[in-house]
Amino acid sequence: MPSIKSQGTVNGRLVCHPDGYGFVIAEEPKLEEDVFIPPKKMGNAVDGDTVRVRLSPSRSRRKKGSGSMEGEVVKVLSRGRETLVGKLFHHRQDVYVAPLDTRYHYTIRLVDEKAKKIKEGMIVFVSITAQPGRHQTPLGEVKEVLGHPDDSEIQHKIVCYQHQIPMRFPSPVVREAEAASEPGEEDFQGRVDFRTLPTVTIDGKTAKDFDDAVSIEKQEDGNFRLWIHIADVSHYVPSDSALDREAFHRGTSVYFPDRAIPMLPEKLSNQLCSLKPGLDRLAISVVMEIDGQGNLQSGDFCCSVIHSNERMTYTAVRKILIDRDEQLRTQYEALLENFEWMLELSRILTAKRLERGAIDFDIPEAEIEYDLHGKICDVVASERNEAHRMIEEFMLLANETVAEYLDQQQIPSIYRVHEKPDGTKLEEFQETAGQFGYSLKPDSKGDYPSKAFQKLMLQLANTPEVRFLSYLMLRSFKKAQYSHVKQGHFGLASPCYTHFTSPIRRYPDLVVHRILKMTLEGDASGVGADQFYSRLQAMAVQSSERERRAMEAEREILRWSMGQFMADRLGEQYEALIVGVRRNGFFVQLLEPFVEGFVPVETILDDFYVFNQRNHSLIGQNTRKTFRIGDQLKVQVDKVSPHRHLIEFSPVMKIRQRKRKRKR
Repeated sequence: MPSIKSQGTVNGRLVCHPDGYGFVIAEEPKLEEDVFIPPKKMGNAVDGDTVRVRLSPSRSRRKKGSGSMEGEVVKVLSRGRETLVGKLFHHRQDVYVAPLDTRYHYTIRLVDEKAKKIKEGMIVFVSITAQPGRHQTPLGEVKEVLGHPDDSEIQHKIVCYQHQIPMRFPSPVVREAEAASEPGEEDFQGRVDFRTLPTVTIDGKTAKDFDDAVSIEKQEDGNFRLWIHIADVSHYVPSDSALDREAFHRGTSVYFPDRAIPMLPEKLSNQLCSLKPGLDRLAISVVMEIDGQGNLQSGDFCCSVIHSNERMTYTAVRKILIDRDEQLRTQYEALLENFEWMLELSRILTAKRLERGAIDFDIPEAEIEYDLHGKICDVVASERNEAHRMIEEFMLLANETVAEYLDQQQIPSIYRVHEKPDGTKLEEFQETAGQFGYSLKPDSKGDYPSKAFQKLMLQLANTPEVRFLSYLMLRSFKKAQYSHVKQGHFGLASPCYTHFTSPIRRYPDLVVHRILKMTLEGDASGVGADQFYSRLQAMAVQSSERERRAMEAEREILRWSMGQFMADRLGEQYEALIVGVRRNGFFVQLLEPFVEGFVPVETILDDFYVFNQRNHSLIGQNTRKTFRIGDQLKVQVDKVSPHRHLIEFSPVMKIRQRKRKRKR
């Protein structure tokens, strides 16, 4: 990495913290570390802005052990926010909006006359008409009144408007979707007919959009023939149609615990495109032959028509194959042999994938459970059983097979890429893992291939440290994204990978479908094809950004749901695991319910605690007692702020009182 002195200034995106400071993610030139910006050196920049920063080598926070350079914002290059959501209030003759996003550190003064008629305390969506300046309060206008803070739907509206996720489809898009009809014989012309194949979908119990189905048979020579059928969404969504432009704008479906905001209107996403049982459906099929060692012998592609026999759930398939549930095995007797072949093949594919170095993260995620009245009744760790892994393996293989085929044909495409881990974060992970007796083994060149991480994951299996060390390992990795350039996928140890299997809910998959169909139909070259390929970079960038936005919104609603659940449990005590430590406290994960929260350092009353960054711990100055990442302790629920997505705990401990000496 270039020295700090040689850099002088860097450009990057500013990410602010509610406490006033921020970090700049350097882009020009790229740095391995983020640049810390103290509150007094923010200038008039706000969260999300692209800024130019002057680095301060003499005051580098590296000397303080924080691992970050320090800088000062000298210029705002472009603004990241044109709108925001906030609570309206009146003050004297003026009307203001206090942003709900605490990372935005200004109050907006409203300049439109209609704002004066809006009731105090209403949640509003505001357009910023004048950005903050040296002597300028930001100005804005109300675009929409979202509702009262106590409205039952207000939180979902807030999150969607903050993250610019459309909640409604424009009229032209709805009209196009409603005009589509059930596929008929004319639609089946020129397609391979797979309707007689035993075919099933396997999804979660709440799923409504079934975009993949599976058929399988085992041949006499021991090889497997596997059909992966993916909904032919491109048949209903022509390029550059109103439907296509809206799908590009949305980029992805967004999944909240109690609802989904689809990329396509329900007429398509849940009906015509969905591979429902008992109905003829249009698909693009990947037909693969795999030998007993998991090697792909052949891979073919075709436009097809299928007829799913059953809509299966992961839970039911697990009961059939693993629990040997007699009732279910009798009910699905006609498909038993197919399920057994699927399990056998998936285990072969898993072993093959792990052997080449693919990293299998099995980190549970929080799942919200509701009662019959729609009230949150529990927060549990999501289940990932062998049925989940089975479908994952088949989809990974299909994605890779499509990517390699297009690459061999030298056809431009959109790839799913994952870069090598960040060097600085990897060092931090190595230090933490070393404290628990684990280490990554470099190869002969001194690099850390994906296989080194997978070997460590195998060592961690079934140990108390697996949960938080897996999480820290994942945090050291860079985020996967979409690209028009083939760069490989580090986590999957795959040199060539794409997303193909979920076109109902992901725009890149729909694009790859179009490219594959163009190739199969002989239209992959020419002026029209070149014009389409010229847009691939913009599609990849947009899709990556929309994916990040959707993930942030999903996490925000999940944290809000946890807050709602814990709001009635103040004073209750739970066993917890420390999963992260900071100067001002530590993060905990309750063992049950599966809820995350924060323990402020000031709630630890038996001593004054000092942060030791190297050991990821807080150490008592007098008692030398430590709170370290990975420790288990009992905590009490102290404070819940659902709208700030904040749950605070305090450690349950006995405090010894010192005996006072008697006065003579």
